[in-house]
Amino acid sequence: MVRISRAVAVGALVSGLIAILAFVGGIVVAQRWGNRLPQVAAAGSSSNAQASTPDKAEADFKVFWQVWNLVDDRFYHKEPLNYRDMTYGAIEGMLRSLGDDYTFFEEPQAAEQTRERISGQVEGIGAYLEHKDGKLLILSPIEESPAERAGVQAGDQILKVDDIEMATYIEGLEGNEASRKAAELIRGKQGTPVKLTLFRASSNQTFELSIVRDSVPLVSVRSYLLDGNVGYVQVSEFKDTTTGELDRQLKNLMAQQPKGLILDLRNNPGGLLTSGRQMIGRFVANGVALQEEFSDGTLENLAIERDSNAADALDIPLIVLTNNGSASASEIVAGALRDHKRAMLLGEKTFGKGSVQSIEPLADNSSLRVTIAHWLTPNGTEIHKKGLEPDYYVPFQQDDQYLIKFPQRRPTDPESAKDSQLWWAVKLLTSDERPSFTAPTPTPSAEESAAPSPAPQATETTTP
Repeated sequence: MVRISRAVAVGALVSGLIAILAFVGGIVVAQRWGNRLPQVAAAGSSSNAQASTPDKAEADFKVFWQVWNLVDDRFYHKEPLNYRDMTYGAIEGMLRSLGDDYTFFEEPQAAEQTRERISGQVEGIGAYLEHKDGKLLILSPIEESPAERAGVQAGDQILKVDDIEMATYIEGLEGNEASRKAAELIRGKQGTPVKLTLFRASSNQTFELSIVRDSVPLVSVRSYLLDGNVGYVQVSEFKDTTTGELDRQLKNLMAQQPKGLILDLRNNPGGLLTSGRQMIGRFVANGVALQEEFSDGTLENLAIERDSNAADALDIPLIVLTNNGSASASEIVAGALRDHKRAMLLGEKTFGKGSVQSIEPLADNSSLRVTIAHWLTPNGTEIHKKGLEPDYYVPFQQDDQYLIKFPQRRPTDPESAKDSQLWWAVKLLTSDERPSFTAPTPTPSAEESAAPSPAPQATETTTP
């Protein structure tokens, strides 16, 4: 959780950034963009930063500077040493020694992408990319984006970007790495044009489109009224804009007087802690949203956030859908709604990320993301590396018997879906039927069983 998704990655966002957000369901964004940390001194020099370093650590820094000077003086090289890379490498090595995948350093470009992503607004053409079978494809244009307005369709293959052949440009790259590189080429400032050469298999046509980049909202909330008069709200991530989106969608649904509501947090990797607390406040009027536990063992209760403009869904029957991709802020919301006896959880066990990160801006526009606490549910349940078990275990299946229709939908949305978890959620809200699946034998959570690796990252997904 960030105090300012592992989700399955299916595409990369081409909207001024490659929509990659570290898997941090609870980030606390530090509002202090000044230089809080000591400046790295020039090689071989002493500085105020060194002088103010505690005695216990100063001896270790002497070793660091000794190594720095030896490398600077004696390392065999024909090109000038890159002192910035050396500094960043030293920082990354220090953070790796902590053994926490969620504490890491972001260089300026990555830090800017994170800031844009969290804001919910980015600049670009507004489309999701995927690299599949050696082809760079449009997974889908973002709703009301420049790409959608220009006529870009899901499945279009990108052959060229401003006359640069994509096959050559991404040669040797796979998956998100290929999508990332292509996205960096397509991204750009609001008001600037980019020319795409596309191939559309459905019509066997190759054509060019000139698209003017714009500010693109990253939609994180979608809603439908399902058969059976049940409201459905899917939240893909927790951003600055999520609460406003949720209020609009909830007010629209509640005006139709649904019998019940389904909140879908599957494959939601988390995001902003504040957005999570505000989401709880749409379903619970007041009380504790979560507890934070700090290194010294102290606990702090964080309250539910609710304002006078909040959508009112305080009394409607509620089911929350979860799976192993539901993490951090998603788990905060799910855990709080259950602890307050406001909702039941249906689906599969959640990921189990119970730590809180703070994003600390640094002097050169890079940033440090550091774990500052662990969080517990309002009742004190620890979920880190454990996850939340659902009240009703239902494995995800796409059999014909689990067909769900979307009678109210946008033209670009599917007419129906085969989804056992969604199907059973509707059944719970509209009948006396209950699922009777047997949950698998408890196993270590995703974090416990995973080999050590860099902090998990989640790309923007477009699951309807």
